[in-house]
Amino acid sequence: MIVRRWPCIVAPLGLFALIVGCFGTKNVDTPPSPKPPEPPADIAERVHTFCGGSCHAYPSPASFPRKHWRKEVERGFRFFEQSGLSIKAPPVEAVVRYYEDRAPEELPVPDWKPASRPLGLRFEKLSYPGPPTPTKFAISNVNLVHLPEPGKPPAKGLDILACDMRAGLVMLLRPYESSPAWKVLANVSNPAHTEVLDLDGDGILDILVANLGSYPPTDLRCGSVVWLRGRPDGSFTPITLLDKVGRVADVQAVDFRGTGKRDLVVGVFGWQTTGELLYLENQTTDWEKPKFMSRVLDDRHGTIHIAVADLNNDGKPDFVGLFAQEHEAIVAFINEGNGTFKKYPLYTAPDPAYGSSGIQLVDLNGDGKLDVLYTNGDTLDDPFLFKPYHSVQWLENKGDLRFEHHPLTPMWGVHRAVAGDMLGSGRKDVVAVSFLPNDKFPDRGKRKADAIILLEQTASGQFERHSLATVDCDHVTCAIGDLYGTGRLDIVVGNFSSVATPHPVTIWKNLGKK
Repeated sequence: MIVRRWPCIVAPLGLFALIVGCFGTKNVDTPPSPKPPEPPADIAERVHTFCGGSCHAYPSPASFPRKHWRKEVERGFRFFEQSGLSIKAPPVEAVVRYYEDRAPEELPVPDWKPASRPLGLRFEKLSYPGPPTPTKFAISNVNLVHLPEPGKPPAKGLDILACDMRAGLVMLLRPYESSPAWKVLANVSNPAHTEVLDLDGDGILDILVANLGSYPPTDLRCGSVVWLRGRPDGSFTPITLLDKVGRVADVQAVDFRGTGKRDLVVGVFGWQTTGELLYLENQTTDWEKPKFMSRVLDDRHGTIHIAVADLNNDGKPDFVGLFAQEHEAIVAFINEGNGTFKKYPLYTAPDPAYGSSGIQLVDLNGDGKLDVLYTNGDTLDDPFLFKPYHSVQWLENKGDLRFEHHPLTPMWGVHRAVAGDMLGSGRKDVVAVSFLPNDKFPDRGKRKADAIILLEQTASGQFERHSLATVDCDHVTCAIGDLYGTGRLDIVVGNFSSVATPHPVTIWKNLGKK
């Protein structure tokens, strides 16, 4: 997810062609199978070719403990049989033996270095009950925006726009008010992401919603893009701009062609057999009947995030897409004019089980070039494991679309990271949150897993890790911004808990230095 951004929602497929698997139960009355024959002498070469030469990178045996590999391999072969690929497969038992012989007994615990000194910031935790719903809140996205109230002067602070996945709510909180209260702006079946903009150019802000259309993973074409058209009285009218596609995880609206009209780029995550990255050319002449022409820019499923920027400084907006599933790739789409784009791979993860969960384009080291802040922490593919390779990473922009990879810190289940100057030092720090739901990760308390961390940038490109919260790892989204007009950046985390909570989000109000 989304939102893996939120894994239980988008449920990334993981190792599509070979190693997507789940726990099975062993029948105790079944006699033990005979020991498999010795694998062929060339099995390593054949596994590398078969498992990494067709549709994704070679899966490392270190991705899973030994006891899980049989289920992973057997399920992967089932996907291969359904794929129609004309590849000669090695014997199943030989592949199982290959991975079991090379896999660890258990995954190691990552080693991270704690900060050398206290953070030196004070926070006040605040939350406000959400609207009554028949379900628990599942906040898939928080966005800090300005949505002015009709007839009132602009606020000094920021509004919190939140998507609730379970109840299907797009709702707003103005935390700077004397008595903050959540307001439902619209009902959308499974909102995954929002953007605030004036789509129709009428001077009134609208909201663009990426709608998964299904809470559990599915290949049904239930996704959509919903335009919440702003009205003078502050209400919104929902208008569907795209439907009958796979589950939609993100949408961005940009004037890519220089026509004065915003086109759309839509990340259709889908699931196993549906999903693509779409470009919707704006051909609207009457906004009472909006018209967009759709075409495919990339036929891969699994798009989680889309981030827009002028990457090559030519004055035309480009964008970057993050593909999860077995692809695990960050790709730049360079605007060549007239709605055409050229693809440039920026980074491909070393393993199809990597679990990409989010990106942000930000100048992290202050050199004037946009970098990529990247997380991989998808957790809800069986088997549910504390994976040591989940982490926060930095792709440093070296110019000419070349990016240098830097690991910042391991973090189990990290789903989102955002950067900003939290300490007022002039350098951007990083806030990251994790999702390790208690029903799938009951050991999160025993392991004291971090729920929220702050990476303090002490010098250019140098970070120290501070733990802000542990154990309650129920967050797939976060944002930072000056909510109260104090000049200090506050933290907002969305609550996506399996335990009933009346509070959609938690605010960490920045009270300044101790």
